[in-house]
Amino acid sequence: MVRWSYALSVLAVAGVVLVPGPLLYLFVALTSAGLYVPFSLHITLGQDYLPGRVGTASGVTLGLTVSVGGIASPLIGALADTTSLQLALAPLIALPAVGWLLLRPLREPAMPDARPVPPPTGSPVPPSTRINAAAEPAPEPPCYDPPTRAHSAPAADCRSDKGG
Repeated sequence: MVRWSYALSVLAVAGVVLVPGPLLYLFVALTSAGLYVPFSLHITLGQDYLPGRVGTASGVTLGLTVSVGGIASPLIGALADTTSLQLALAPLIALPAVGWLLLRPLREPAMPDARPVPPPTGSPVPPSTRINAAAEPAPEPPCYDPPTRAHSAPAADCRSDKGG
């Protein structure tokens, strides 16, 4: 999804830079969609590559994106002031292509084990969250009687879905 988005964004950005007239609005919309769609995927991809550092992955992904944009915007504006807007935006055509090329060698990240994490020492451990919880069946939730707010027998003994 991300790779295709960048590949199509090259053409969309080229349209923004090179196509005059009302058709320009179509290319602006295509560029916006092509660059916005993979944004959340970048964050989750970063988190998948750094499963033990989810916050760091999110912060680097968002922080780097915003910082590079904040640095590049005034530079592109200054170039547009001295030359033309079309000439200033022309190098941006290559940026989705660079992103696409950088994404090509990336492999799918390995999925982490689904083993539960042991709680910190000194805290009470409920039976359902122990590491060896597979040997112990989880307790069945009780029936609930909405009018009286009373819990009764386990759910397997309930007579209806409304409770006891």
